[in-house]
Amino acid sequence: MERVRFTEDGHWNCPKCGAQASGKKCNNCKFLIYAGFLPRAVSGLADSGIIKGAVWLFLFLRCNSLVSYIVITLIGFLFFRLYNILFVALWGQTPGKMLARIHIVQTDGSLVGWWHAILRNSVETIIVSVMTFFEIYVVLHMPHEDFARTMMAQREELMQKMMPAFTHYLGFTMMVYAYSEYVVMWFNKRKRAIHDFIGGTIIIHDPREDMLPWRRFKVMRDIEDKIEEISFEDFLDKHEHNKISDPAEPRVKNL
Repeated sequence: MERVRFTEDGHWNCPKCGAQASGKKCNNCKFLIYAGFLPRAVSGLADSGIIKGAVWLFLFLRCNSLVSYIVITLIGFLFFRLYNILFVALWGQTPGKMLARIHIVQTDGSLVGWWHAILRNSVETIIVSVMTFFEIYVVLHMPHEDFARTMMAQREELMQKMMPAFTHYLGFTMMVYAYSEYVVMWFNKRKRAIHDFIGGTIIIHDPREDMLPWRRFKVMRDIEDKIEEISFEDFLDKHEHNKISDPAEPRVKNL
């Protein structure tokens, strides 16, 4: 399958009809190549559902002791960073983008790699890294007795009071950054958000791609084709043929 390629003057080969196109829409079949607000919103909602489920799990697991709090906080940090970096680096999609049938490529249509995935997520990673550092710093300086005897909600409130003042603005900064992504997307023809400009990427539709990304590898498609070729009846016939063709084992008589 030939990948969608974008030239410097804005031309691309339509993945739906194969015609040469320019701009955001194919003149031949009216196919929209760039992923706009709606598919990105669907993708974002799906990813948010997965992430919020993981957040509640981590919050539950880390409330048992001071050690578990620190360990689970670090595991959670790695999970959320890898969720947005690992999936993009390997597949060009998060699970939400798989559901929305959109994927991330370089501006010329080439596959993205680790460097693009890291750059796309760099702003969130920096902000969350600072917040996680001070969260662990505060926990380590909290009296063990206060940590052990307070409930989770009370503990979070106490930690918020102990956090440096500027960290309270980081959460607001993250929210503003997230919403500004959609605003910036409205004002450029290729529907690029801020992190797309940072990572040198675009998000496109390609109806030829499988929803499950690992099926795109030739070896996986070959295995599936072989499995489909072998029917249950063929298996039974082959098994019966082997039973007839194999000589019977000689029986040993009892002396």
